[in-house]
Amino acid sequence: MHAFLRGGLALFALFAMAIPAAAQAQQAGKTPPAIIVVVDSQRIFREAAALKSVRQQIDQYRASLKPEIEKQEDSLRKEDQELAKQRSILTPEAFEQKRQAFQGKVVTLQKQIQDHQTNIEKAFNAAREQVSREVVEILKDMSKARGFNMVLDRAHVQVMIEPVEITQDVLKALDQRLPTVKAALPARK
Repeated sequence: MHAFLRGGLALFALFAMAIPAAAQAQQAGKTPPAIIVVVDSQRIFREAAALKSVRQQIDQYRASLKPEIEKQEDSLRKEDQELAKQRSILTPEAFEQKRQAFQGKVVTLQKQIQDHQTNIEKAFNAAREQVSREVVEILKDMSKARGFNMVLDRAHVQVMIEPVEITQDVLKALDQRLPTVKAALPARK
């Protein structure tokens, strides 16, 4: 969730930098009137076809990992049960050695699962960043075509007036320009 918030904040910051008209007017010595539009970045990230495709890829990747992880977990459960049976017949030293070896296997599996999760998060964040860059380009193009010079993100400001909402137009342009994104997930062995 923190990555989602940081992504939204970064996108909001990029929106502000994406609009060059105000800077050009200030260089000419006058302050231009604010022509404000509003976008809903959360909706864009939720509904964009590119990120929907990334979520699908991630779901498929997780599903491909599941049998392997379940197999390793089952093996560890059986080993734990066998170790419990051997407790009464092994010397305390032998039992402790086997218990430590078992714990090492548990830690290894936990690390492997965490590594998979980290790879998934990195892949999603990279795809999200690619979408963010494309949204900024779309906003630059729309700014030139429609003449607005300020973009507010509905997620970060409370709009008290009836705003000029362009989220649907941005989504449409984004889905046309970037219908899918390839998630940079590690190859399955």
